[in-house]
Amino acid sequence: MLLLYLSALALTLAAPAAQIECQRIPNWEKVLESQPRWIVIGEIHGSNEVPEAFANAICLTAQLTPVVVAVEQPTSDQLAIDAFVQSDGEAVAQSAFLKAQMWNGDVKDGRSSEAYFRLFESLRRMLAAGLIEKVVAFQPSTFTTQPTPAEYEQAMAEILIGAGQPDITVIALVGNVHAMRTEVPWQPSYMPMAGRLPREETVSLNTSARGGAAWNCQGADKCGPQSSPAPAPGEQVAGVELDAEEGWYSGTLNLGVPTTASPPKSGVEHARP
Repeated sequence: MLLLYLSALALTLAAPAAQIECQRIPNWEKVLESQPRWIVIGEIHGSNEVPEAFANAICLTAQLTPVVVAVEQPTSDQLAIDAFVQSDGEAVAQSAFLKAQMWNGDVKDGRSSEAYFRLFESLRRMLAAGLIEKVVAFQPSTFTTQPTPAEYEQAMAEILIGAGQPDITVIALVGNVHAMRTEVPWQPSYMPMAGRLPREETVSLNTSARGGAAWNCQGADKCGPQSSPAPAPGEQVAGVELDAEEGWYSGTLNLGVPTTASPPKSGVEHARP
């Protein structure tokens, strides 16, 4: 069965469906070997490169299985997301989408970036081409009181579990702490979102780059291009590395290049049809 599955993967990667061109991610087929129901990709918010790699991961996976895409955006913006990804993507649709909360918060943490807007445009085209089933926001926004970290992570996980169905793969992009499979290494400890998903059916990857920068916030008044962690010694080869040992993640999605910072996308006050 596994041999047939990998043979099908090789054929479909050679001929992307519906005129959507997938860019190869070395060893991505290893992520799909176990036919996971949840694939979680952790990031440092605010780069150009991670949303692009995420779109490629979606595209490659959708060649083999129905895909639901999950994004770390407010659940209160779900209707705005639905409207945009189902639209023609022209100026009027863009202007309406830019009124959503995600583009207009006081803190620009990287999830309101120009690169994230381009990701939504990619998702719109994938939905139109029949490559993905839907796009789900899973940043909880219905708490009436401040949740504990554990309550927040559980709420995120429940949304992803609800989005999962037999024979559908949910691919999620989220901050890399939420993507951890083990309790956080500080006090008070709690289990992050990815650790609350069915373990045998989940692959969680942390993204890694050759240094660079990302646009995020080190405090409410300290948002802007921030240096990314320096790469480990030695050359980083682009592609997936799965870990044989139990660890924070199932493995790493190496970008193979430095990241570049993506500034915030202008919100409603600057949007014009």
